[in-house]
Amino acid sequence: MFWYLCSIAAVLVVCAMRIVREPRFFFWDDTQLGAFGQWYGLGSRLLAGEIPLLSPGHWQGGNYLAEGQWGIWNPVTWIVAIGTHLIDGATVYTTLVKIAFLVALATGAFLLAREYGASPWWAAVAGFTATMGGQTIFMDAPSWVTGLQNVALFALCWWALKRHVSRGASPFPFFVFAYLLVTFGYVFGVIELAVLLLLFLVASRWEGAWVSARRVLVLGAFSGLLTVFVYLPGLLTSPVTTRSGSQILNDQFLNMDLGDLATSSITTATSSVHGYWGDLVPVPLQYVTWLLPLFVLVLPATARVLRSLVIPAGILVVTLAFVLGPSVLGPIRYPARMMPYAVLCVAIIFAVLASRRRDVHRPSRARVQWAMGLTALAGWLAWAAQPSSWAWVLLATALQIAIIAALFLPWRGRVLVAASPQRVAASILIGSLVVLAPQVARYASSPLGNFNVPSSVSAMQAVGDDIAEGVMAVGDVYSLQAHPESYRESLIANLWYLTGEDAASVYTVLPFTAFAEDLCIDLRGYTCPDALDVLFRDREHPLVDDMALNSVVVIKGNGLETRPDAPRGWTVEDREFTWVLHRDVPVETAGDVARASEGLLVETIDRTDTSVTVSIDSVPPEGGDIVFSRLAWPGYTTNAGSIADPERGYLLTVHVDAADEGETLTIQFRPPGWAVEVASAIAAGLIGIGWSLSWVAGRRRAAQRGSMWEASTAR
Repeated sequence: MFWYLCSIAAVLVVCAMRIVREPRFFFWDDTQLGAFGQWYGLGSRLLAGEIPLLSPGHWQGGNYLAEGQWGIWNPVTWIVAIGTHLIDGATVYTTLVKIAFLVALATGAFLLAREYGASPWWAAVAGFTATMGGQTIFMDAPSWVTGLQNVALFALCWWALKRHVSRGASPFPFFVFAYLLVTFGYVFGVIELAVLLLLFLVASRWEGAWVSARRVLVLGAFSGLLTVFVYLPGLLTSPVTTRSGSQILNDQFLNMDLGDLATSSITTATSSVHGYWGDLVPVPLQYVTWLLPLFVLVLPATARVLRSLVIPAGILVVTLAFVLGPSVLGPIRYPARMMPYAVLCVAIIFAVLASRRRDVHRPSRARVQWAMGLTALAGWLAWAAQPSSWAWVLLATALQIAIIAALFLPWRGRVLVAASPQRVAASILIGSLVVLAPQVARYASSPLGNFNVPSSVSAMQAVGDDIAEGVMAVGDVYSLQAHPESYRESLIANLWYLTGEDAASVYTVLPFTAFAEDLCIDLRGYTCPDALDVLFRDREHPLVDDMALNSVVVIKGNGLETRPDAPRGWTVEDREFTWVLHRDVPVETAGDVARASEGLLVETIDRTDTSVTVSIDSVPPEGGDIVFSRLAWPGYTTNAGSIADPERGYLLTVHVDAADEGETLTIQFRPPGWAVEVASAIAAGLIGIGWSLSWVAGRRRAAQRGSMWEASTAR
């Protein structure tokens, strides 16, 4: 326990350093625009006793099961979501959540290293090291929180899997952690889990361990069925979204090359990773650990030790193959996101090798010099990649070499630290804090955007007080960040969820292609200036009516410099940063009937987020169409008439014939493949319960046999 607490303490120290340097370090970019508002919106529904599947009024961002990353079925996400309603400070709350997942990652790495035979002190080094990779520190922890959640749960899954497969321990922890990992809805962790299960299966078959192979197959079936349950809705929905492509290409966006990895041991080295920032990433995204040159101190190892590390080495090789491979594999993009799994593998391998090396605290001078030379080489390569960063590269390289020398080279006839492996491991933990200090000082935040959104939940809630529900922001919403006070008038992306109102401008990872093209809207709610004209242009059937909007917030500037004229039935309010168009007589929010063909009379009987029931009172001889203020997501069915080609290419439309007059029509949404998905979830549940009960029964039988043997020998 002592060494575990040391590992966690080191993680917390770095987190504190980061927060002192940049108080918003953990509340950045997609956490500001995506995760926090998403958590708040989900928490609102959960507190109302609902599990949301669909929200018509949130338009392309409202298909929650297809989105996947909402974590609709994930109890940990539920807790996080409800927690957003308990504190007014979004920055403070998000920081606590992120730190909790970093601690979970360190815990998983510590347990995993111990399971592979690492000593507690080297497992502590592994736990800390696993949390400090460049992708984790500069991308996942500040912004892409689902990546952080995934790698934390992956480490715990791996630990639970090895315990069950190798030692016959309870499978229940694996079922819990695998369920949480898969239902977070972030595909990279699921890919890694699939690779892990496959490697365990191959290893078991290779060794002729048929019992172990059977265990892997059962756990793999559970994970595979859960994956179908969580990911099939998005896969079957993708044809109508911008994620429908199946091409494989390399646009060099957020993948790495061997040159990047060559400098991954220098804490301040930057690289040539192309991304949102341009051709050269301005932070050490490729950083793995400063301990990489120290592998010369723990190698070679015995064949037995190397065999025990086949699976971590296999995961490392496959992960690096992804990271170095094409940047686009169909819907899977940005392979640099898989770097945290490589860091985890390196941490585990190093801890095990160091534990098995009896002379790790007193290596030969030649080995130490090799480690120092490799560090110097990596520093030179880092300088060559970006010469302008020479001062910070030199500082980090010199610090790392000095610490290696202090740890392992004699000074005035004696080594300063080395007396035991425990002291060396403790010194490495402390040294890690020292070598990371220049990184914290130089690179204060993520290279992704800070949108300067408010931290106060109540302040963001107040934005909706004077805006009727059914909102859409038009214009350059990103320009709001230049004037943080402008967030009193408009919000951005998922922060609209804090108002409790339907908004068409929320974040989505699955933009509905026709809708996005018609309104020229991106995944975070930015629109071209022409979107305002598109909303009101059609005099007979204005899109603003079809979408059941009651408020249109126009962001001033960037093509929208002139006060818009008030259309009939609307009033324009002039504010400092926006104009707000208010409908004089608000209509019901999106989801209901928007309009029907001439001569077709219908009346709404009932409506929910996933269904609408109407009576068909009159139908012209040629029939007609009913247009709903809903996106035509795959998964809609109707009990009368037929689903027709969507109006404008995206509005749900039902065609009825004269024979349908007098009928009651119900349109119903279920995620495409719903029957298969539910069946998969049930099957996964049965496997998890059945295998766990089988394990318990087996343990009881073994205990009974042991008692009978003791009784017989006593006689």
